[in-house]
Amino acid sequence: MKEIQYKKFSWHTHKKNWRLKQPNVCQFELTFGCGLRCKHCYTDCYNKPSYLKKELNTEQVKFILDKVYNAGIIWVCFTGGDPLIRPDFLDIYSYAKDKGFIVTVFTSGYSIDKKVVKYFEKRPPFVIETTLNAATEQTYEKISQVKGSFKKVIEGIDLILKANISLKVKTQITRDNLEELSEIKKVVEGLGLKFRPSTDLHARLNGNLAPCNLRISPQRVLNLDGKVEGDCINESKGIKAIERHSSTTLRAGKEAKAQRHKGQREKKRTTNDKLFRCAIGGGDGINIDPYGNIFSCNLIREPKFNLLKVDIEYAQNKLLSLVRGKKFTTNSKCRVCDLKELCHTCPGRAYVETSDKEAPIPYYCELSEKITKLKNC
Repeated sequence: MKEIQYKKFSWHTHKKNWRLKQPNVCQFELTFGCGLRCKHCYTDCYNKPSYLKKELNTEQVKFILDKVYNAGIIWVCFTGGDPLIRPDFLDIYSYAKDKGFIVTVFTSGYSIDKKVVKYFEKRPPFVIETTLNAATEQTYEKISQVKGSFKKVIEGIDLILKANISLKVKTQITRDNLEELSEIKKVVEGLGLKFRPSTDLHARLNGNLAPCNLRISPQRVLNLDGKVEGDCINESKGIKAIERHSSTTLRAGKEAKAQRHKGQREKKRTTNDKLFRCAIGGGDGINIDPYGNIFSCNLIREPKFNLLKVDIEYAQNKLLSLVRGKKFTTNSKCRVCDLKELCHTCPGRAYVETSDKEAPIPYYCELSEKITKLKNC
């Protein structure tokens, strides 16, 4: 059998599916349950027995995986909550592997044990992604709100690394761990892994704003890895910091700067009324919740269609028809803002934070303004 590099295989497969107008990837939330109760988690509002008992059983998950397979999807990400908390996780995982899916597993790390790792050694996932949000027990457990969790997560990460299973570790930056960031970086890099920080936080799925209160200030976002010189960030360090923490922002900033140099970025307001500027309308992926519902966006879960009752193609076509070409319907500040190509906000973040997809979020307005000021320095 002729071998092909994964990168080439991935690119050719995605191009083929784009031509066929069928999705490539599936993000499947197997459960909202998790052994941790992280203060910034946007799904923790559903980490309760009353919700967990309504989630799909093993056979229902497999039934939906069959539909995912028949839709031509190759990449499946099992996420949550923490999918490893399900007693039937290895049964579901094995079923997915038998179908031929390329499987990624997102986990809090708290449920990783020798049994799971031993099975992963025999049938490894494409990659495991977990988080490490502190370098000390005190800070970690302040965030996770679970005593003994720091030691357990570190032991789980160690098990994965010793088994030579592909691992990525992410770090969510909040007010609680900001001062420990350099130490977290040392710990992660000491494990031989790349440090992957993020500053993006949004409200919980039920509209609870608690995670938003943990955001670091826009100025601190820009200063994460740079030295302030007057009102401007040192180019050699500050720009690199933004690139690491927000490649989208940097790219948009460069485009805006290029426009200014050409004399094209006047003070007139943009006439682009497109509401969704993300990949939501591309049809490349699907999202499924623990109840079997398919929906458009992780943060916009209505409308939805239950895959126990309908096929993916029907549901996907209905969902895409509601977002493709969707325009602003109000005189929102975001509609006419000439900084929106730099902005981190989106209809999803706006919806969970304000119940209005078109509403501006002051935090992101301030961040965009500061980025623009930095680019003008």
